[in-house]
Amino acid sequence: MRKSIKRLTAIVLSGSVLMNSVFGFALTVKAVDSKSTSEQTSTTAVYTSELLAEKYTYVSAEYTANPYEGEQIEIPINQAFETGTGTIIDATDMEASYQYKNPVIKMELDQTGTLSFDVEKTAVYYISFDYLSYDNSILPIEMTMKVNGEYPFYEARRLTFESQWTNGEEKLYDRYGNQVVSVPDKVMEWNNKYIMDASYRHSMPLGIQLQAGKNTIEIGISEGNVLLGNMYLNKEVGISEYTEPKEAEGDAIYTLQGEYPTYRNDSSVRALCEYDVDVKPYNVKNKELNTLDGQSFKEAGQTVTYEQNIEKAGYYYIALNYKQSDKSDFPVFVDVKVDGLINNTKFKNYPLSYGKSYRVTTLQDDNSNYLSVYLDEGVHTISFTISIDPIRHVIEAVEAIMSEINNLSLEITKVAGTNKDKYRDLNMESYIPGVGQKLYDYADELEALADSVKCYNEKVDQIGSFSSIYVASTQLRSLAKEPNKLPYRIAELSTSVSSVTRFLANLLDALNKNQLYIDRIYLYQEEAKLPKKTGFFKSMQMNANRFFTSFTDQAYSVDNTDDSHLQVWVNRSRQYLEIMQKMIDEEFTKETGIQVDLSLMPDQNKLVLANASGDAPDIATGINYAIPFELGIRGAIKDLTEFDDFTEIASRYTEGLLVPSTINEGIYSLPETRNFWVMYYRKDILDKLGLEVPETMEEVKNMLPELQMRGLNFYYPTAGMVAMKTFHGTTPLLFQNGASLYSEYAGDTTINSEEAVKGFTELTELFTIYNLPKDVPSFYQHFRNGDLPIGIADYSVYNLLINAAPEIANSWGIALVPGVEDEDGDVLHYSSGGAESTVMFQSDEEREGQAWEFMKWWSSAKVQAEFGQTLQITYGDEYIWNTANTEAFTSLAIRSEDKKVIIDQDKWIMEAPRILGTYMLERELSNAYNSIVVDGKNLRITLDNAVKRIDRETERKLEEFGYMKDGKMIKNYEVPTIETVREILNKTE
Repeated sequence: MRKSIKRLTAIVLSGSVLMNSVFGFALTVKAVDSKSTSEQTSTTAVYTSELLAEKYTYVSAEYTANPYEGEQIEIPINQAFETGTGTIIDATDMEASYQYKNPVIKMELDQTGTLSFDVEKTAVYYISFDYLSYDNSILPIEMTMKVNGEYPFYEARRLTFESQWTNGEEKLYDRYGNQVVSVPDKVMEWNNKYIMDASYRHSMPLGIQLQAGKNTIEIGISEGNVLLGNMYLNKEVGISEYTEPKEAEGDAIYTLQGEYPTYRNDSSVRALCEYDVDVKPYNVKNKELNTLDGQSFKEAGQTVTYEQNIEKAGYYYIALNYKQSDKSDFPVFVDVKVDGLINNTKFKNYPLSYGKSYRVTTLQDDNSNYLSVYLDEGVHTISFTISIDPIRHVIEAVEAIMSEINNLSLEITKVAGTNKDKYRDLNMESYIPGVGQKLYDYADELEALADSVKCYNEKVDQIGSFSSIYVASTQLRSLAKEPNKLPYRIAELSTSVSSVTRFLANLLDALNKNQLYIDRIYLYQEEAKLPKKTGFFKSMQMNANRFFTSFTDQAYSVDNTDDSHLQVWVNRSRQYLEIMQKMIDEEFTKETGIQVDLSLMPDQNKLVLANASGDAPDIATGINYAIPFELGIRGAIKDLTEFDDFTEIASRYTEGLLVPSTINEGIYSLPETRNFWVMYYRKDILDKLGLEVPETMEEVKNMLPELQMRGLNFYYPTAGMVAMKTFHGTTPLLFQNGASLYSEYAGDTTINSEEAVKGFTELTELFTIYNLPKDVPSFYQHFRNGDLPIGIADYSVYNLLINAAPEIANSWGIALVPGVEDEDGDVLHYSSGGAESTVMFQSDEEREGQAWEFMKWWSSAKVQAEFGQTLQITYGDEYIWNTANTEAFTSLAIRSEDKKVIIDQDKWIMEAPRILGTYMLERELSNAYNSIVVDGKNLRITLDNAVKRIDRETERKLEEFGYMKDGKMIKNYEVPTIETVREILNKTE
């Protein structure tokens, strides 16, 4: 009883936090005139986040109608379809397996359809659809849904309809005898799914209140192609109450291998090899996939389903040999379904406790009685779905507290300004009444949330997985003790890597990850015996055998190669190499007869030393785009323009990516991947504020007052660069203003030219005049929260938003980097884009010819697309292969509307040229930025001094490499540009 009361108290407290945050809480601030001591009280305009205010949790609490309790209502889709761009078809016209009882709607990307239907009574209905994903896309179908012209709740902006995936028929092995993950097959069959939260915080269907009479549902397809079957109006999905345990009499036992689910609803759920004596099968020498990989089975809503033929009817217990070592002191929750149904409430949100090693556990109730299920003779299914429903109240409350803290941080900044005066005392309580108590309240609320989940592990005082919440609480109490020092400790509150908001963001990330490894599942009866753990001496013997065998395991090692084969070093993880080697053996070698050995690269920064010692490979790939210059200037790698068909191969890439590896009249690498920079924006927030997506930096500046008066802001990437401000952050505005970094020849740095000064002034004034945040440890988290609803960032943020922020999917978009309008009226959107490259080391003519054949094959659109698709299908959506081949990029499983923007931004890639001493230029630009923005130094003087240091270092390097002697230029070193690349390509045609 006490546990229930504590948890209820915590939920009420967290609910009050959310209500304050999303329904109009505002801080009262006294505006200060620097020329007067008079104070005027005003209330800031606070943006109300729809993400928080319109969640299903709060919308459904306002429903006035009762749940529908009648029989299921089936609505034929062809009769309900009223208007839209989707088309009614007979499914049998497409393929026999797509047969359906009546005509269906075929809907493709960006198409819409409006369904019209009548209901007899006002009630809360649970809607489901029949659907079929009929193409080969690995992405789930995504829809938006409006009811009677409006989104019924925030979650309706993104509804996902997954496909089922099954294993290939045969196990696959690589050339070393190690089993590798096989590419799963998509099951082309009709499914039925309820309207559910795409983030699966709610593990049960979402109800929608419909009024008696005519209603409409408008569906929009935001990803994929789908055949939409009939719609159903259902009563609430019920789960029977658990009453008493049923003994499973008998001696039958069935063992299911966890690594081989019959079906899963995510293609990336995969098997893993664990060298653990308690995991079966165990192979001392070769890699054998023997457990379900918790790195892939971790997201709420992921489901694995196993089939088993039962020969003897009766009651059966369910046991798992599993490991859950991700959430310290806290369980991972699963919904257990038998034949598609949750038998009773004990199988709902079943907790699988924390443990560092595998353990065999039989599902049981609170009194340690085993849970049993009745199974008739025949084939049955058992499914496990990861659930975060029991901690949803924590996640939602923490998000609301973070939103309030961000608002408070902005208000403190408004009062104190950005340049803090340590000799000036501010009475913060007079400007923001109750600010100290508010911080204490946050701390209390966070600790109450932590207390609310202690019922899941009463053996510890503080749950390890919630350690971040305790750190944040302690920090809030420390800040609350001295509210007048808040302006000088603002970083501790919300901006630094050790701030309160960062600790809470870490907590949210941890709570959303639920790694669960499943080795075996047992269906067994009372008299059957479960396998025992491996004995101590047997375990010691097997581990010793494995230890000694590991010294001979040389798969993908540079020491286990055939010198007669082409040697390719890959600077990526083994997962990438396994797919690459399989494709090479089955395709490239078969076509050309050229044998290739892939090896894990020891260290990309030691390639120069490897070449000097004669140990360099024929090809190195996956290396940082800046390294080819260091190798090329030393004569270690091949000038690729010497090959007759180089121009044809180079046409696969945007020209800007070739600039960093251009030396004199040669080009020394092929781009492999690109790191795109685009502008991210929250559609929902900009729409609510009536703001257009800016195309130019001038338009960005014009929208800042509208954002900042509501406590919102714009993010520029230098704010996320903690120490070194790299070229990615400092050069785009220089290039957009027509500047270059060097004149025609090395030794003459031009970052103090009029164009460069103009660009650097615009960059620094964003922070000194326009008050953009200077220090943002995680734009992703602020963008997710909504306080930085727009900003420029790279591919890494895109990957995070796609895979780790499902609750705001379809509420954000990307656009070209805002540019600067030139004198002709054209907007220049220049940005960086370099990532990884492929190079060829100098060798004899025959090996160089073979290496060139491989580089042409590997960089081709067909191979790059196949590799990217295989990687993503096998290992998950987060394994986006960001290929530099533009044609191949169009084939990848990335949101269609986003691909168009990324390809358009590709045309504006402008990389800084690499010459002798470029590292000093990058460092000095960073130092200049810090001096001007942080220390308030004069811009022109700072850049002039920087040029002197850069030129001095450049001249030293020119002399080292023989371009200068005794301070005099012997031969000019020409600085490469895009025009240089174009001239080279024209010459080699």
